[in-house]
Amino acid sequence: MSLEEQPLTADRTFSFDELEILIHEEEYVYFDHTKLDYVQDPLGSSRFQLLKV
Repeated sequence: MSLEEQPLTADRTFSFDELEILIHEEEYVYFDHTKLDYVQDPLGSSRFQLLKV
C-alpha cells in the first residue's frame, strides 16, 4: 500500500461524502466484498477495520 499524488489510470475511485479512496486494479481483489468500518472500543481507542461481507 502506498500514497500517491495523482490517481493512476488503472485505479478505481470510491467516494464517501468528502473522503475519496483509490484502489489500484491489481489490489482490488483484496478489497472485493469487504466493508471498511470505523470502530471504537470501550476504552476510547478507535481504528478502521476491514470486514469480509
